[in-house]
Amino acid sequence: AASGERISALLGLQRAFGLRFKESALLNAKLALKEASTKGFISVKAGTKGGRKRTVPCRPVGIAALEQAVAVQDGRSMIPRYVTDPETGVKKDISKEITYYKFRQECYIVAGDQGFNYHSERHAYAQERYREITSAPSPIESGWPRKERFKHLAGYLNISEIEAREMDKEARMIISTELGHSRIEISNAYLG
Repeated sequence: AASGERISALLGLQRAFGLRFKESALLNAKLALKEASTKGFISVKAGTKGGRKRTVPCRPVGIAALEQAVAVQDGRSMIPRYVTDPETGVKKDISKEITYYKFRQECYIVAGDQGFNYHSERHAYAQERYREITSAPSPIESGWPRKERFKHLAGYLNISEIEAREMDKEARMIISTELGHSRIEISNAYLG
């Protein structure tokens, strides 16, 4: 059930929208694509931490990720509903057999076997968004020491340290909200 195409789609959703694994697995990509096309954002409701719903802006990479997900979605979420028997080509309904937990377990086994980590896609999202918002790399991406980040950001953008501090704070708050945290301290792990 955890096919390469499906896992690739999950990773794409996580990177494009900063989703947690559970949020990407429970996302109805078909509805999200319609919403993104008309409103410019997606609503993340299922699988959120603490039941906190949020909206995440849809950048061009998001449309591509949603289209990839729609191509493999065969139910109301990214959890497979059907599996095709390789010998007979017959589709079998597995929706009663596969739970979210069983699907997650299969996906994490594949990740372990192939040496990747789902959570790293949230890190990549945070760093991409920081670059988009500030027009500068995040401290962790650039290697700037945390205590000197405002000085380096100011120099990079040719602005004052006060402006750099405000810009950094605003970017972290936006990213934190998009990731579903709403606390700047949490985004420090992603951005440095």
